[in-house]
Amino acid sequence: MNRRLVSRIPVLGCVAASFCGALVFTFFVARLSAASEPPSSPVSASGGISSNLSSKVAASIRSVSKEKSGAVVRIRCSDERGEVNGTGFYLDPNGTICTLMEIVCGGGNITVMQDGKEYPATLSTLDPRSGVAFLKVDAASTPHGGRLFIPPRSLTNAPALTPLLGIGVSRDRPPFVSLGMVTRTVSHEGEYYFCVPHLLAEITLREGEGGSPILDLSGSLVGMVVNGSTKPGEFRILPSGAIEKLQRDFLRFGKFSPGWIGAVVEEAAVPQGTSRTRIAAVEPGSPAETSGLREGDMILSIGGRRITNPEEVLAASFYLYAGERVGMSILRGGELRQIHLLCSAPPGISCGLGAALPPAQ
Repeated sequence: MNRRLVSRIPVLGCVAASFCGALVFTFFVARLSAASEPPSSPVSASGGISSNLSSKVAASIRSVSKEKSGAVVRIRCSDERGEVNGTGFYLDPNGTICTLMEIVCGGGNITVMQDGKEYPATLSTLDPRSGVAFLKVDAASTPHGGRLFIPPRSLTNAPALTPLLGIGVSRDRPPFVSLGMVTRTVSHEGEYYFCVPHLLAEITLREGEGGSPILDLSGSLVGMVVNGSTKPGEFRILPSGAIEKLQRDFLRFGKFSPGWIGAVVEEAAVPQGTSRTRIAAVEPGSPAETSGLREGDMILSIGGRRITNPEEVLAASFYLYAGERVGMSILRGGELRQIHLLCSAPPGISCGLGAALPPAQ
């Protein structure tokens, strides 16, 4: 995690792309304050774009900024290194706030700041796998009384060039809106694999905008900023579908409830069927062992999610919860088999955002 995104970030101003068929990119000046009007017109790149499309994009930016900025707050927390600042956003009308675990993990007093006022918050639950934390405030005491929030949805991916809006809060300034676009999807950095694939986007963030919600031009949640740089370039977004899963856990169990299978996977040199995912070992006493999974079994699907390579096991397992009965399709000796197992809680989750393969699932 890059602490600069939860500490200090310079000017919010970068580029975003609009696209239509084979039209070239149009770059927008993205220094938009929620309290002010967005740019009256974009600056066109070579080739230009129709004024009609530009007007529609500008209208979308203006509408989303006005409608969603009230759901975005500044998070302030003190820890052993001093004060940490970041961004969060309301997930529901009950005062649940989604933010980065890094901002509040191990902290003392947690404060939500909005419209120049401070509101005490409590830490509800943490998820070291994704780096997400949920806070709770008294929604009735906040400026909007719980009326403004950004609900998650089941989105887990977005195509390259998808236009994005980020809304963040830097120190004592009002929420700012920046524009960008999806560039690609990544599953790991070096040897460390994320719990689910992350979206990469080109945008520039300011100090304190780690934890910002990222929206599409309709105002729907695409995900949350989890890592990036203060310099122009790419940053990572945890997709909305992962946040939705965590919210379901929280509503059902009062905490995040990851499910555990207990199989170590590796990549097979030769695929079988559509998969290169082979079980390298089965954890003693795990749901995998109880269900009869064996070393050498090839995994084709988990819980209805198709598996073609080992890293997809991480993403499929993330969406499971403890106590869930899950079906798996495997190949054993070339024979297709259906396995059913009961997920349990993992024996322990180390603090961090990634896990090195081969993972114990």
